[in-house]
Amino acid sequence: MPSPISQAQFKKLRLLLGQGRVGVVYTYLADHGYYYACWAAGELDGGSPPELRLATVPGLCLETAQRLQDGELTQIRLAMACGYLDSLGLQFDTAPLITRDVTAEETAEFHGEVFRAHFLGLTDWSLRIPFEQQEKAGGLEAVERYWQGVLRTSAQLNARAIAKAAAALLAA
Repeated sequence: MPSPISQAQFKKLRLLLGQGRVGVVYTYLADHGYYYACWAAGELDGGSPPELRLATVPGLCLETAQRLQDGELTQIRLAMACGYLDSLGLQFDTAPLITRDVTAEETAEFHGEVFRAHFLGLTDWSLRIPFEQQEKAGGLEAVERYWQGVLRTSAQLNARAIAKAAAALLAA
């Protein structure tokens, strides 16, 4: 379960995004148990610099990313992080704290909004086929179970990579 986020902490995250510091925001959220941030930042590799890890765009098909300019990718990456924070921030409508990560439905909604704003379609979304297959097989509950598994796996991969990097530093 993620650590609760107050409105004051959330405002600071917004300010960081306003400065274009997507990586810092994702790192903060990942460190506090928000698995989408782990997934969005990409798998950590002890040998890769942070700039390379954060060069990915969450949910964007590799083929699409390869045909876009760096500036477009940066704009999409920032818009995706803003969409993620917007989704998390909706929890303040019913509670004083953010206490959970995004659902599959929330994720699909803000990805769709960002993709439409940048003239991308559903075929550009890496989660389209898995989500559709899960929905056909077991409905929206199956999609949510699949999504939560994706998020947990990303967090585990990140934790293992961080431990590997820490061990390499200690050995050096």
